[in-house]
Amino acid sequence: MANKQLILLRHAKSDWYSSAHSDHARPLNHRGRRDAPKVGRWLREQGYAPQRIICSTARRTRETLQLAYDSADWGDLATDINIDFDDALYMASASAIVDIITENLSAHDRLMIVGHNPGMDSVLLRYCPDVTMRENLSGKLMTTAAVAIIQFSGQFSGADLADAVLLEFQRPAAMA
Repeated sequence: MANKQLILLRHAKSDWYSSAHSDHARPLNHRGRRDAPKVGRWLREQGYAPQRIICSTARRTRETLQLAYDSADWGDLATDINIDFDDALYMASASAIVDIITENLSAHDRLMIVGHNPGMDSVLLRYCPDVTMRENLSGKLMTTAAVAIIQFSGQFSGADLADAVLLEFQRPAAMA
């Protein structure tokens, strides 16, 4: 039975001082535009290429995905990987994100979710409750542009958490 991998990516740093008319329309700031490509390069160097990507419709998540994708050199964003932009991921609760994961990871071996906190923190803790001890972390886990790679062995079931293993957890400051 094949292992399943889940890539959680929180959007890069956004511009709180932009002239965006809504939170949903807020773009990345300079640091975010610098960090998102780092994530893509790191994913490529580590060999993590998703088969399916589901991204929040917020501008900052879409920009993060575009910059990371281009740097990962995974091919044409429009045709090479199955990508959906889902309104349900915008500021989604952990249970809503887990529902999306469960629905999609059963059909794909490698799924990437690009979303927001606090939902991304909660999902990471749901699948990998020991992450704070392992990574010697406190407070917010999925800081901007943080990425977590979780592997599930056996037949994936969103309810079966025993088979979840945190393979990688990285923040942009630690990436080359």
